[in-house]
Order: sequence, then structure tokens, then C-alpha cells
Amino acid sequence: MKQVIVVTGATGGIGQLLVSGLLNEDRHIVCVGRRASALSDLVEKLKLENGLSDEHLSFQVADMSSPVDVELAASKIGSSMRRIDLWVNNVGVNNHNAMGASWEVASDAWYEEVQLNLFTAYLGSRAAINLMKSQQHGYVVNLGGGGADTPKPFGSAYGAAKAAIVKFTEALNHECVEENIGIRAFCFNPGFIRNPRTEALVKSEVAKKYMPNLEKVMESGRMSDIEDSVFLLETILSGELDHLGGRYFSADLFRKQWEEGIQPEACLLRVSK
Repeated sequence: MKQVIVVTGATGGIGQLLVSGLLNEDRHIVCVGRRASALSDLVEKLKLENGLSDEHLSFQVADMSSPVDVELAASKIGSSMRRIDLWVNNVGVNNHNAMGASWEVASDAWYEEVQLNLFTAYLGSRAAINLMKSQQHGYVVNLGGGGADTPKPFGSAYGAAKAAIVKFTEALNHECVEENIGIRAFCFNPGFIRNPRTEALVKSEVAKKYMPNLEKVMESGRMSDIEDSVFLLETILSGELDHLGGRYFSADLFRKQWEEGIQPEACLLRVSK
């Protein structure tokens, strides 16, 4: 039986890279996004490049910020797939109009940034767990990011949303344990990965003003590698991290942590005493 993986925001920069990295003959990946044409192009491109078929790739259209869309997509996925092994809530945005001093950013732009990052993670997690409950097994993975463990000045909406996603994931995992549901939730930061979106961000005037270090990082070549994120997801799928459910990982550091032995308390956001 093929493993079934759902990746939301699949046509985005990191989303496409995750789908490509996780794809193999023993899996079926469902790509979720807002635009049918972009999803179809992605699926056909990956099938052609990897010599695969409809047995390995499909897509569902959904706006992950819409409860109705998410429930409809989840229902279709549940009907077509026998099980879901991993659901990755990759949707996230770092909108230019939500950058700046918090008292100067328009309130609706600030709120939208939180909604498109935090609320989409909630809706995706809710749908995934309701699909997985009957099988008593599966993994929900949310993406954290900049601002989750250190302040993100001039990007407070994004940073606050990512920090909230980390704590939401931890609470979600506790709920599954207390309700005796065999599902585990994880959160991780993929790092700063080169893709068309990050390149556009770095070149933007707002990034040059508020995040000038990004251009220096990109020029130095010291960027994150998507293979580290894929390795983390593969390790989660193996079941070897089940005892660390609810934890928050940095993909950049995970391999070393894994080799040296992960300290459970080091992967939780806590207020320093």
C-alpha cells in the first residue's frame, strides 16, 4: 500500500521543493493549492520528469484560508485515498504590505498576514486529523519560521503567527495524546531556502529597507537546503520521532541533533526563568 502525503501550498516555492523531495514510486502525493492550472502543470511536470503516473500524483484545488474550501478538499481526498499518512501544512505568506513598524502597518494587512499563516495551519490540521482519526495513525506537520523563537522586528504579524503555530502544534499533539488518538503533530522551520519567492522578496524595496541582511545571506550562498527539510519529514514518517510529538525543529540543525541524540526539552518554546 502506497504512503499518502498531502502538501498544501504545493505550487509555492518550498511546497514544490517538498513535493519533489518526498516523491517516489511507493508514495502518492496530493498537491493542494488555489489554482487548478498551476497544480495541473506541476503534477504533469513531475510525472514526466520522474517517469511516474496518476498513481503517484494528484491535486485538489482549495483556498486554505476558507473553511468551506478546506472541508470540501479534505472530503474529496478522503474519498479517493484509502488513508493519509502525512499532511504538511506548508501554506504561508510574508506579504510586503504587512512589513514595517507595527503601529504603521494597516490593521487589515496585519490581520490578513496572521490569518494566512496561523488560520490556514489550524484549518489544515483540523481537516487532517478528522481524516486520520479512523485509521488511528498519521502525522500532521506545520511550518514555523522567522519570528517563532526570536523577535521579527518590522514583521511582527508574520513572526507572531509563526510563534503561535508552534504553540498550536504543541497543544494539538497533547490533545491527540489525551484523547488516545494515534496521530502525532510536529512543527519545523525549513530555514531560508532559495526559490523564486525568496529571490523576489530579497529584491523588493521593503525587504531592502527592513531586512537588509537577507540579501547578504543570499549573496554569501549560506542558505538552507531543502534536503534537510525532506530528511526531517522522512524521519517523522519512519515513526522514530513519535515520542517527540509536539516538538519544534529547525531543519538546518536537525541532522546534527539526530546524530547526537535529541534533547526533548530543547525542542520546545519556553519562557526563560
